[in-house]
Amino acid sequence: MRTAMPHYAHSLPGNPDRSKWETLGQHEQAVAKLSAGFLNRIDPGLAAWGDLLGRWHDIGKYSEDFQCYLASNGDSDVHSSEVSGKVDHSTAGAQLACSKSSPLGKLIAYTLAGHHAGLPDWDVATGRSGLKQRLDKKVPCWRAEATKGLEALGLPESIPIRPPHTRETFCKHRIASFRVTCLTRMIFSALVDADFLSTEAFMSPEQSINRANVSANMTDLAKAIDNHLGCLRSEAEPSPVNQIRDEVSKACVDAAELVPGLFSLNVPTGGGKTLASLQFALRHAAHHGLDGVVVGIPFTSIIEQNAKVYRGVFESLGEGVVLEHHSNTDPEQETTQSRLQSENWDAPLVVTTNNQLFESLFACRASRCRKLHRIARRVIILDEVQSLPVELLTPTLLAIRELVESFGCTVVLCTATQPAFQWQEDFAIGLHEIRNIIPMTEKLHDRLRRTTVHPIGALSDEQLVARINAEDRVLCIVNTRPHASKLFAELDESSANFHLSTRMCAAHRLHVLDGQIRPRLDQGLQCRVISTQLIEAGVDVDFPVVFRDVCGIDSLTQAAGRCNREGRAAEGSVYFFQGERRPPPGTLRMSADHGLEIARQFDDLLSPEAIEAYFRLHYWQQKERWDFRQVMDAIGRDPSRMEFQFRQIADRYRFIEEVAETLYVPWKKGEQLIRSLSESDYPPDRKLRRRLQRYSINLRRHEMVQLHAAGAVLSFHGYNTLTQRHLYDQKLGLVLSKADGVVPPSDLMC
Repeated sequence: MRTAMPHYAHSLPGNPDRSKWETLGQHEQAVAKLSAGFLNRIDPGLAAWGDLLGRWHDIGKYSEDFQCYLASNGDSDVHSSEVSGKVDHSTAGAQLACSKSSPLGKLIAYTLAGHHAGLPDWDVATGRSGLKQRLDKKVPCWRAEATKGLEALGLPESIPIRPPHTRETFCKHRIASFRVTCLTRMIFSALVDADFLSTEAFMSPEQSINRANVSANMTDLAKAIDNHLGCLRSEAEPSPVNQIRDEVSKACVDAAELVPGLFSLNVPTGGGKTLASLQFALRHAAHHGLDGVVVGIPFTSIIEQNAKVYRGVFESLGEGVVLEHHSNTDPEQETTQSRLQSENWDAPLVVTTNNQLFESLFACRASRCRKLHRIARRVIILDEVQSLPVELLTPTLLAIRELVESFGCTVVLCTATQPAFQWQEDFAIGLHEIRNIIPMTEKLHDRLRRTTVHPIGALSDEQLVARINAEDRVLCIVNTRPHASKLFAELDESSANFHLSTRMCAAHRLHVLDGQIRPRLDQGLQCRVISTQLIEAGVDVDFPVVFRDVCGIDSLTQAAGRCNREGRAAEGSVYFFQGERRPPPGTLRMSADHGLEIARQFDDLLSPEAIEAYFRLHYWQQKERWDFRQVMDAIGRDPSRMEFQFRQIADRYRFIEEVAETLYVPWKKGEQLIRSLSESDYPPDRKLRRRLQRYSINLRRHEMVQLHAAGAVLSFHGYNTLTQRHLYDQKLGLVLSKADGVVPPSDLMC
């Protein structure tokens, strides 16, 4: 009797010996085991889904067409080959799932159809990329003797979807649809991560070994931060501020054993909430057996600062404990292990941006969704949570609910003010049952108050500059980059004057902050800084005087946190003024208008009453803007139909609507890196790309067009680089107003 030839999942490049290839049976079992294990951690009821996905995901590879392709092409990278349209082995599993007499077949079908190219939309008007179109697509015959057992497998009978909250007043059908899409992404995440890891273990065993798990557990991390804070307390001089920091830390320790769920940590700036919140998170995770901690921070400008602190705390526990994952990660800190960890967040402590975290929760691409199942069963710290965009409030708050209620997370909402997102009758999308870690919030704000806000009305630029020049140490924060650069140019000539904005690359900003501004402040020297609002997001500086252009009260609170931060003076002064120019249309202008309205009603703009009134204006009474990007419309109202537009959802859920274009600038080491890029015959490798990122600036499309028109940009391997060095000022960064096509002789010299 003739023995049936085995079917293969992967070949080995340059090795025709099929006995060394991976069979489909081996690959299916490996993926099924991993994905079932990933989902079992979240909910034992999901394990069967993971097992089934693993067994069906590559059923299309049983076709003779695919087996011939694998043998003739020797192409081990079948993942990218399907994305590029060469091979389709994913549609078969989707069609099999939908052939079963269960509406849940569609949920399986989305994940199987998209496990390489990404979760599809249900219906696409043109083309054949929608799931609806792919279910009717003719695919190579894959049925064989070897597939009969797989075909006979049935779908699980149900999915573990939690019912809405008992006090729910928001549309329950919409919540149900939202939960199904979140569960689909979570199942998808488990499958694609299992598939990547299993394939890597066969194709690149050396790389797979580099993913060795970190030996430190949550208890080890909790002990490390306890020891670190103990050392800080023993070395700190007695002061009212340090006493309050100790009280905040103790409250976090006391709350750590409470039942997982939603918490708020409302501590004024300077109260030590960065380390105290992490102390709570690690102790809470250790006590409840959770898998790790994710820290979400609004802006990259403070991630490096916080991650550096965290690495110092956990240095003794070895490599791989802290994963810093964002666009400006320092390549000198990157290792092989951290690069691999960033693919799926397989690290005990992940420090990232809110942008990266939340956009991943709504993503459709496999590469961005891989990490999702590892976000489950973690403590998630959301720093400065009041900075969430109003236009995405409905889907964002529903996602926070889902993390807690369906995926076993504890979420800590950290703010320097009171919470903005508590459910109430006129705020139906709000969060339920938030527990305050610090019970005496108002009294704490009074004790930590080290500044007084003085509303001073309208100031011309001339008046503002005169007042800044009259101060020895002063910070002025304005709303736009052009305004910041104009004010800086009008200051008196002095080596004590500095400018900060995103027209400076990250390496340049860090150099100015760490190498010039902070040392001068520490030594009590003259230091005048003109900055955009980037300095408000947790940048650790301490000025006796701060001027803040009109803004929202939440931003004003952050600005006040840069004033008399350590309580060295009896009182710091924050001057709230109206500059010559209104903020640009959109969120900034709306926030500023609401801030002005509150300033007309309250004498104390940092009081809990003023802040609550601001949140009512800015969030609670903006119902028509809560889903301005129409994310919920792409999810739909009827969960039973399972007709979700996953790609539309991902496209609509973006913290920044306008896609920025990246320009690499020749500031210091950046010039050498650009030269390496230009002289290479090949596209840059990962290490060069990461190093270049720190010497980049994001521009709007019309700004890049302006530079191209001036002949100031050359592209190497698709990377836009600034060629006219005079356009990058050592104080201001990129100066677009000089891009007039006139090039000074110094720029022409080699």
